[in-house]
Amino acid sequence: MTQARKRTLFYLVDGAHSEVLPELIAQGRLPNIKRIIDEGTYRKATTCFPSTTGPAYLPFLTGHFPGTMGITGIRWFDKKEFKRTRWNKNAMRSYCGLEAAWFNTDMPANKPTLFDLLGESYNLYNMITRNIPPEYDLGKKGKGLLYTRAHFWKRHHPVDEQGHRRIMDMLQAGKDFDFLFAVFPSVDWDSHYHHIRDPRTIEAYQIADNSLGEVRALLEKKGWWQDTLFILTSDHGLTPTDTHLDLGEWMTQHDLKSVYYPTIWKSNPKSAVMVSGNSFGSIHLLNHTGDHVLREREILGIMGSARLNGLLAEKAVDLVIYRGNTSQSFVVRNAEGKATLEVSGQTFAYHPESADPLKLGRELCVNGHRAALEATFDSEYPDSLYQVHQLFQSRRAGDLVVSARTGYDLRDFWEYPEHLGSHGSLHRSHMHVPLIYNQKNWHTHPARTADLFNSILKWKGISTAVSEGEALN
Repeated sequence: MTQARKRTLFYLVDGAHSEVLPELIAQGRLPNIKRIIDEGTYRKATTCFPSTTGPAYLPFLTGHFPGTMGITGIRWFDKKEFKRTRWNKNAMRSYCGLEAAWFNTDMPANKPTLFDLLGESYNLYNMITRNIPPEYDLGKKGKGLLYTRAHFWKRHHPVDEQGHRRIMDMLQAGKDFDFLFAVFPSVDWDSHYHHIRDPRTIEAYQIADNSLGEVRALLEKKGWWQDTLFILTSDHGLTPTDTHLDLGEWMTQHDLKSVYYPTIWKSNPKSAVMVSGNSFGSIHLLNHTGDHVLREREILGIMGSARLNGLLAEKAVDLVIYRGNTSQSFVVRNAEGKATLEVSGQTFAYHPESADPLKLGRELCVNGHRAALEATFDSEYPDSLYQVHQLFQSRRAGDLVVSARTGYDLRDFWEYPEHLGSHGSLHRSHMHVPLIYNQKNWHTHPARTADLFNSILKWKGISTAVSEGEALN
């Protein structure tokens, strides 16, 4: 007897909020998503740090986090490559434009994606397209013009509507699939440019819900739905923003002239600033001998106590994080003081010193990164211990990382149209995401989005590749 083909249908509703989505479900506005929940499971998961589009797709599709993959933001900087030569295409990156084409080659070649592992795989509007044949990249044709119109005219819904039509066209043409990964970007865009509860944003949720209803009906008609794993989740949360602090300009005004996108060709810079999601910023100090990332002693020497305290005093700044003086130690600071995080083997130890910036209320020492997730999942900064650790495994993380306070962000003049919503920080409003799947009785321990990589492979009956996730099923 031939075994039924097991399919995975993955809806990534970019920017779907872990509080807004259940509100809409309770109001009866998303009937098709509610039907999935009634038959399966609704829960929350944690995304990665930085909690921003692009890097936060990596956990779903590779099982790895940005620090492991060396893609530490939607914009990143590599001090070693920059100091080797300014005319080096690998010195910095902004995926918010033409350089998005390099995302695939920037990923480590030895880290496979689900597209590599799952057989006949289709993609819609996702920038991770390595090894996907053009005919399987459903959103590729006309994407540039469509996205440009959406950006400058603030008419985002045609992108999602066209994406849905292309899914339906593919299925109605009689094509089958093992994996279909579909991104619906309009919730994120409308949340950035309007508000997380603006009627236009709510309509974007409904477009994804309507798509699910029509695609499910077609799969049921074909007799495929019963063997389809359906997952709906997000890559980050998002909060309204009313005040901007331009971190690159701040560094320049405080005598550490900075390069940052789009002004990346300044002469003799003393720093580089890369902002992602507008609530995450990495600072790379350049005015020192050598091309190494800096630890606490050198950072304090270059920044100076007055300058660093001035940065911490800015209302827009929630946390400043950097490497401690010893290997695998990290310093977390806010305006009140600092704490240290030390990782030794599988042990994660958090020590409040002059303050408790992660608001855990105590010293914490746990064995294993899953225990670190469980101990912090419901805190103000969920999964903070492991996420700080993973990010700083890459030199591209920078010398200092700034996480913005909610209501503020870290990029001003060059952000057009103006962003009225932001994400990227370590705060739970950005780190918690909704997770919905049409299955029951999976594990109930705290989940990360990286766990979906392993769960999908297990569903398909494929030996789990090495990753930072663990199967939930």
